Amino acid sequence: MIKTQISLIAAGCLFSVVAIAQQYPEVIEDDENFIIDIPYIEYEDGDGETRALSAELVASKSSSEILFSLNESALMDVEVDSPAPISGTGACSRTTNAQFLSCKSGVQDAYFEKQANCFNFVDSEEQQECFSEATEERLEASEECDDVEEEHERLCAIFGEDPYDPDLSALTFLTVDEIAADPNPFFPLIVGNTWVYEVEEEVITVTVLDETREIMGIESIVVRDVVEEDGDLVEDTFDWYAQDSDGNVWYMGELSRNYEDGELSDIEGSWEAGVEGAKAGILFRSMPIVGETLRQEYRIGEAEDIGETVSITASESTLSGYDCEGACLQNLEYTPIEPGEQEYKYYKPGTGMILETKPDSEERLELVDFTPGV
Repeated sequence: MIKTQISLIAAGCLFSVVAIAQQYPEVIEDDENFIIDIPYIEYEDGDGETRALSAELVASKSSSEILFSLNESALMDVEVDSPAPISGTGACSRTTNAQFLSCKSGVQDAYFEKQANCFNFVDSEEQQECFSEATEERLEASEECDDVEEEHERLCAIFGEDPYDPDLSALTFLTVDEIAADPNPFFPLIVGNTWVYEVEEEVITVTVLDETREIMGIESIVVRDVVEEDGDLVEDTFDWYAQDSDGNVWYMGELSRNYEDGELSDIEGSWEAGVEGAKAGILFRSMPIVGETLRQEYRIGEAEDIGETVSITASESTLSGYDCEGACLQNLEYTPIEPGEQEYKYYKPGTGMILETKPDSEERLELVDFTPGV
């Protein structure tokens, strides 16, 4: 009976405006709330302009009355064929809002594409199942947009509202030979240095190659990162790094090649500073500052890794005998575009990373072999 009444409310929501094009509201529920989901309605406003609306109305199950309120974070009400206005007090918050609107738009695109496929099922049950999946996927993806927005807002509180635009031209960068003479202790970029890591059935081999790539006029060292699972190649990446005269290591980009069943599947995650808005980030300072948070890479929506210095006196050890009693750099590393995914990484001076762990997990990626270069 309750759900029938709510369905009538949903119908009232839909027909309170004269719909030009529409996806019908759907009544759903979770453990705590009833939700009227209004996926898409086009209507004509008082000025004769066509607008598009999508929204969620939420009512608590614990209330004695069913009182719906608007979930403002899920509201979209814009002119058709006109971009939504970007809001924010500065560059960071405006970037956050623009990314949020882009994410929501992508969710809508994927939803309509899924529905287009659903219409081509002859069997009515299969078609209905397809429509239900489309709605479920849209709601999940929309929630993820909300989570990513929260992470970006948190970073704006850390970094402030200024644009992220490091001036590399004001820095002096070292040659390969100069780096070899005085490398950053936490990531010694010496040609031939090779690190081998293992976790369960995964093996990662990282090698500093005798190759460079010029990026934004800066000589960048090429580091190859190969990931294998059960002996099968799953990733083969070329990372590009540069070191400035203060000893800071800059991440200049990467070519990430991902494999499935031995075949190249995509290059997702690839970016290069100076190309399509991508910008370099600081991977390591020569003298890390406890509590400092750094952008390690920056290509919007593709490469947004963050590193926070937790300790410079951490202690850890591996089964292969690599340890750093009271001398490890401990970083908390994560990305706002994958909320909830975090890693603690431990770096031994003169060696580099010896261990990677995840909060609330017993999984440990350990250094099993380090071969110094020349």
